[in-house]
Amino acid sequence: MVAFPLNLIDRASSRIGRPFDPSTSLAPPHGPRSSWVHYGVMVPGLPAPHRTFGVMAIVGTPGVAIFANDQGITTSPRDTAYLVSATSAMSADTFHTYSIERECAFADDGSSLRFGDDLLIEGTYPNFDLTRRHPGGDVVLRIAATDKVSHFIDLRGGLYSHWSLLCEYEGTVAGEAASGLCTFEYARGVGMHALPSPIHPSIPARFFTYHVLNVDDSTQILFTEVHGPGGIVIARSTYVRGLDDHGSAYPDSTFAVTKYDDISLPTPSGRRMRMPSQFTLATRDKAGQPLLELEGNPHSDWAYGLGAGFVGSYQFDGTFAGKPISGTGYIEYIDLA
Repeated sequence: MVAFPLNLIDRASSRIGRPFDPSTSLAPPHGPRSSWVHYGVMVPGLPAPHRTFGVMAIVGTPGVAIFANDQGITTSPRDTAYLVSATSAMSADTFHTYSIERECAFADDGSSLRFGDDLLIEGTYPNFDLTRRHPGGDVVLRIAATDKVSHFIDLRGGLYSHWSLLCEYEGTVAGEAASGLCTFEYARGVGMHALPSPIHPSIPARFFTYHVLNVDDSTQILFTEVHGPGGIVIARSTYVRGLDDHGSAYPDSTFAVTKYDDISLPTPSGRRMRMPSQFTLATRDKAGQPLLELEGNPHSDWAYGLGAGFVGSYQFDGTFAGKPISGTGYIEYIDLA
């Protein structure tokens, strides 16, 4: 009932297999059709104890329940930027909110993005430099984006778009050399706070999870699932792309939590969230044959700040295209049930 009308205005499926358009804007919020923007970098598969590194930044306030951090708004929703950025070894100083006007500096074209003294991303497609300052060790990365892009959603009229680039990186994590595959992501949309109304309710999305994992040196898998009220699935799909493959999307996917942690985690909003300690993820190809089957076991290194939820890492074991795979995946998880 929800997905059908959404499909009528979503152009994402028509973009599968097409190379990234270098003229695509990376601009920060700049008008009524871009009242909030998301920048993301996700690096799975780092050596222990770091395991994964992530940047999940939102500039402006979307007004969606699963991404609400209203307790962090000190000036106004439009003047607030949110950042959760950590490796698995960073147990503190992982979540920040900022006044955009007083504490951030964003170039009009997105070529320089500074979040306080914590994060700086500079560059234009295809090359970006990232520096994350942290008491537990800095992360300094040189990111080279490919033209392999996954479009999660692209609504007509510019209401909302969200995409992810397959990238290669090299640099240091807490002084240790690191290299491999990562993502660079961007989203923009019309937030509830952009509406000409004194009342700005949140869109009642209730569940969200997003995964990034590398199955080998050239192949990356993404998975996302979003639920609306009553558990209605708004979106669910697995995306596979590689250094020599523009990729495909596979909606015939299943994510299931098979075991929860005994203790739920508190959030600054006063909510306690139950977190998975084991889950399964399965995907079938276009012919209905098994493509991906894995079991994930989170490391309980959850960092708050992905909207109303958490980011973390997990050990995965399973099969992809009939071959055994194992490694460390990046996970975002929000459950407002």
